[in-house]
Formats: sequence, C-alpha cells, structure tokens
Amino acid sequence: MKLLLKEGKIYSPHQKGILLDKGDILIEDDRIKAIEKNIKEERADKIINCQKKLVMPGLINSHMHSDENFFRGKLDNLPLELWMLYSCPPLNYGPFSNRIIYLRTMLGAIEMVQNGITGIQDDVSQNPAPTLDGYNSVFKAYKDIGLRANVALNVNNKKYTTILPFTEELIPVEIREKLDQEANSSEELIDLYEQIIDKWNNKDKLKVTLSSSAPQRCTDKHLQRLWDLSEEYNLPLHTHVLETKVQRVSGTEFYGKTIIEHLNDLGLLNKRLSINHSVWVDDNDMKLMADNDVTVIHNPISNLKLGSGIMPFIDMYNKGINITLGTDGTSSNDSLNMFEVMKMTGLLHKTTTPDYNKWPDSHTILNTTTINAAQSLGRKRSIGTLETGKKADLIILDLNNSNFIPLNDIENQLVYCEDGRSVETVIIDGNIIMEDNKLTNINKEDIYEEINEVFTDFKERYKITKEKNDEVFPYIDKIYKKCINEEVKINRFIDMHD
Repeated sequence: MKLLLKEGKIYSPHQKGILLDKGDILIEDDRIKAIEKNIKEERADKIINCQKKLVMPGLINSHMHSDENFFRGKLDNLPLELWMLYSCPPLNYGPFSNRIIYLRTMLGAIEMVQNGITGIQDDVSQNPAPTLDGYNSVFKAYKDIGLRANVALNVNNKKYTTILPFTEELIPVEIREKLDQEANSSEELIDLYEQIIDKWNNKDKLKVTLSSSAPQRCTDKHLQRLWDLSEEYNLPLHTHVLETKVQRVSGTEFYGKTIIEHLNDLGLLNKRLSINHSVWVDDNDMKLMADNDVTVIHNPISNLKLGSGIMPFIDMYNKGINITLGTDGTSSNDSLNMFEVMKMTGLLHKTTTPDYNKWPDSHTILNTTTINAAQSLGRKRSIGTLETGKKADLIILDLNNSNFIPLNDIENQLVYCEDGRSVETVIIDGNIIMEDNKLTNINKEDIYEEINEVFTDFKERYKITKEKNDEVFPYIDKIYKKCINEEVKINRFIDMHD
C-alpha cells in the first residue's frame, strides 16, 4: 500500500518550525518513503489532500493505567496514598471478566486515538492478581484498534503493610491482618512475564515493558530479576519513584537513603529505565539519573490533582535528563489528552522561577511528547519524528479553525491553543486508524453501548469495595499526616505563606 499526503504543512519537533509549507509525504507499507515537494500522484494507491492541514508525528503518552478507565471523575481531594485505597484497593473488588478488561482498555484507546496519540505505555494493574488471559485482553484491544503500545504488568511482591512506613505503629493488628493478603510470588510474576513476552512482544506494533510498580513495593531480589529480564530481552523498565512526600520519607525509613540512591546501589539505574513522577528528588538524585541516562516521565495534571507537588522540570532539563510526558490514569487525571498535558507543563513551570529565560518553551515541550517519548518506549530509532525510513506514525490536523486562525506560531499554538479537536486523521504503521474523525478498525458506538451495559454491575461491586477500604482510611490518613509533618531537606509544595 502506497499512501500520499499531498500539500500539507509538515512539522516535526526535532527541527524547529515548519519543515515544508506545501509538502508531500509518501508512505510505503509501514514506512515514510519520501518527504518533499511535488511527489507525483501516480506513485500512490491513495491520496489524502492536506491543504490547510498540519501533518506531524503522532503524540506519545509515556505513562497511563488502562485499569483506571472506568474511574473517570470518580475521586477528588485525596492524596496518592489515600486515593490508592479506592483506585487500586488493597481490599479487592475483582476479579473482572476478560471482556470487561478488554472494554475498559478499548475505552481509553478510543479517546487517545481521537486526540492524536499514536503510541502509549500502559502500566496495567489486574485486580486482585495478574493473569495471562487478562493481559491478553489488554493487548488484543490495542491490536484491534491499531495503537502502537507498550504494556506493562503493574504489580508488587510485598504485602501491603510493608510498602508504607509506620504501619506497625499506626495500624492496629486486626486491620493489618486484613490488609496483608497473600503477596504476589516473584517466581510466578517472572513466569507470567515470560509467557506474555513470548506471545506479544514485538508483534502487531506491540511491545512488553517491565514494571515494578515502585521499588519500595517490591523486594530487591524481584527488582534484580526484572533487570535480568530486561537485559535478556532488551525491554524497557518502568516504575514510580518519589511521587509523594510519603515516598520521600519511605526511602529514609526503609533504606536510610532516597529511593533513587537505593536503586543506584542495586545497579538498576540505566538507559532502559523510565521513572514516573520524580517529584521529591533532590540534586544528588537528579545527578544520578542524568549520569545513568534515566528517563523521567512528567505527569503534571496527575501530580496536581493528587496534591503530590511540583516536579523540578527545569533543574532536570538543565542536567540533561531525558524528560517525557504522561497523562497518568483517568482516575488521577480524568482524561487521556496529551494536548492538555503539554499546556499544563508549559504553564506550571513558569510559576517555579521568575527567571523567564529558564521557562520551557513550546519546542522543548513538543519534543517531550514525540522524540523524547519514543526513547522511553525503547522505540527511538523507529518513531517520534517525521524522517525518511522511519515508521509512518503521524497525525493530520485541520488548521481551518479557531485554534490556528490566525496562524502566528505553530509550536505555541499546538501547546497552548490546540485541545485535540483539530485531529482529523491518524496513521499508525502506515495504516489509517482514523480518517475524517471516524475510527476505521472498530465501531465506537457499539463499544460505548456495551460499556454502559456492564458498568451497572461494576458500580455495584465497587460499592462493596469502597465500604471495605473506608475502614482502612483513618489509619492510612494517620500515616500520610505523619509523613507530611516529617522534616526533609527539600520542598515540592507551593508555599503561599509570608
């Protein structure tokens, strides 16, 4: 199949500004064959008229959780540790059918494609324990819609009361016994990973990512085994580190040092590792991450909604750390829109210093969602830019609307004006996944109708889960407040007091 995109404005963030004003892109099979002017139409099987359109690389969402896709708008005004009682409840409400797992995955996939996302990293939890059939359902949803996806098992292998500090002091024995259900076996998790790798890795635009959820939620031995698996199969590693002040305190309590320093001691900081959030890192943590080519995934909307604090984006950028962006899940963000995330990134970090010369510009922010993000997925050689020979993952935006009229600066307007509604066509691996705002591989209306049918039962089961975890809430609240009052050397909250 040869596809020709004709006479569009062509933009790729790895080069500043418009590459070609009325340019053509020839796609042959899954690759970009040529980017130039006046490509002959007879070279193509299909032609898309891109006059008054912008052609650019598809956006990449480097971090999200599809298991939260039924929680949109459900929770508010809870910090992470209390929010997790209801988004990833320790007193479980699963298991769910494989069909529900498929539907909730597809729900997020539809939203992301419609907003110009062509590549994702999905850190999936399966409640109460991971299964091969459950993860098959996740991969199948992404295969069916046509998304390029990295999928990870977000699991831990330690009991709940060992992943938070001060539990023996602040949680009664009878509550601890309820919380400390059987932990996931490291041996079983590694075996499951190997089955998933064998079935799905590097097939149908799909790739496996190795996730430890968070270092303090796993044994050091399990972390080492994931590292060995990463080396064996050359797979990305993915984890959450120092998202909250509670986690900053946890490092001191568990290891006598920061969690980044602990990972460094284990030899686990490396170029294949992407770390989510990294809000409560200090200068030494950032130096260690930079020295070891670690990627940091910034989730500004999630960090704000959960009150986690502000990640030191400018300091990280100046230290040469590869930064990319993620939406996080729809429970801590409420949308999977990368245009919103880019705008929030641009705005938020103007508040961290009055030195406007240090503020991240739109060009930098757009790179975090394209070429930088491709690196976090272990796909930098194949996606993230519009270049001859690279995979044809791109989107076409309508410029004939209020977001771009008048057209003053394409990069500024993509970051601060666009909200996803200009996205008309999405091409992934050379295949048209959405054309003229209509999805080509699946029937969105049928999916939505089925979700509404199954959601009634989901809500009833969730009520029971909420009641169970409400009993735990006061004790986790005490842990949260104790950690907030602990003295640490850094502050990532905005202090409005004189």
